[in-house]
Order: sequence, then C-alpha cells, then structure tokens
Amino acid sequence: MLKIRDLHVSYGNIAALRGISLDVGKSEIVAVIGPNGAGKSTLLLAIAGVVRARAGSVEFDGRAITGQQPEALVTTGLSLVPEGRHIFGSLSVAENLRLGATVRRDRQEVARDIDRVLAMFPILRERYRQRANKLSGGEQQMLAIGRAMLARPRLLLLDEPSLGLAPLIVAQIYEAVRALRDQGVTALIVEQNVGRALSAADRTYVLSSGVIAMSGKSAEFAGNAAFDAAYFGVAEAAR
Repeated sequence: MLKIRDLHVSYGNIAALRGISLDVGKSEIVAVIGPNGAGKSTLLLAIAGVVRARAGSVEFDGRAITGQQPEALVTTGLSLVPEGRHIFGSLSVAENLRLGATVRRDRQEVARDIDRVLAMFPILRERYRQRANKLSGGEQQMLAIGRAMLARPRLLLLDEPSLGLAPLIVAQIYEAVRALRDQGVTALIVEQNVGRALSAADRTYVLSSGVIAMSGKSAEFAGNAAFDAAYFGVAEAAR
C-alpha cells in the first residue's frame, strides 16, 4: 500500500532523513521506533505532504504522491494523527469530529461514521457537547484518531499515540488500532514506547540518525542483541 524509496528530507543544512526506504502492506500494522531526534516524525510529515522531500519517492496504492499537498492526500485515503493531537480546544467534540469529514459530501454516511467512532470510544459520546480543551490527554488522543477516521482513511499515520498517556489509556488506543485493522485500515505508527510498538505491529523499522538501522518482523526483535545495537548503538555512535 505504501512504498518509500531513498527518501531524503532536510531542514536547512540539517539532514533529517537520509535515504529512507520502507514498505507497508495492505492491512498491516507497521511501527517505526527509535530514539529522540531520529527523524520519526519527519518521516510521517513527509509522507503526509506537510514537509517537502529533497529527493526520493513516496507511492501510495501504486500512485506517486511525492510533493502533493496534505489536503489532496486526505482525499486519496491517507490520514495523519500528528504528535500532540492538534485538536481545536475551543470547539466541541462534535465539531472536531465533523471537521474530519470536510472533504466528504455524503452527510448521511458521515453521521453513521460519527456513530461508529463514538461506539469505539464511548467516553467521547459522554463528552460530545463539551469543549475539547476540557478533555483529558487520553480523551484528546481518542478524539484525534476519531477525527482522522471521519475522512475514511485506508492508511492511518499515527505519530506517538501513547505519548504522555497512562498505560490503561494506551491499551485502549492500541485496541482501537487493532479493531481498525480488522475493518481494513492499514496503520503506520511512530512510537517511542518500544514494548507497545513491538507487541502491536506486524513489522518494525528502527530509525536512528535519519537512517533505517534495522527492520523485520516485530516478534523477532525481543531479546535480539542486533536490535539493541541498532536502537542504542547507532544512536550512541552518532553523538
């Protein structure tokens, strides 16, 4: 579903990604893990068209999307849940959810999809008319995912979905991600919570200092000395 080849992204003279290549298959959950500053968020932002690639290519469903605008990519079935959630705090939960459907014209189906989101995250039904800035961090993360789902994505990009959340809430978030996969939604997840990423993902890439240091089936990473070297050793050498 997603094919990235030799992707380079720079911020001025600073290279954030240096020749990244990865694949995500349909109905997979794929994780990208790595230390702070590895380039994980930049990778998702480049896929979603928020930052421009200096070189390389991104294909989504067999179609080149490199350089396209974020709003155009949403209509193709690609949605980003950014780090920090970026919900609209002064708007209600209901209004935030409807914003996720701005690219759609099928209003009756939108209403049904809102119902599906509220069934997935029942606390949002209780908070439906409340302002979003009154929600807890976990509730805001659920709202951010729900808003992305209103665009009916086929590929969901999740940036640090567990950041700052209690373990119980993290478990609920990942349960929702697995449920979405069962409904045909593919997920690419950036995580610093290594244990959670490895337990949830089918395959994992280790990103360090802007390069892929290791990749493989997530089940093969636990207790693997090569994984420890890829995650910690490359980062240490780059300092």
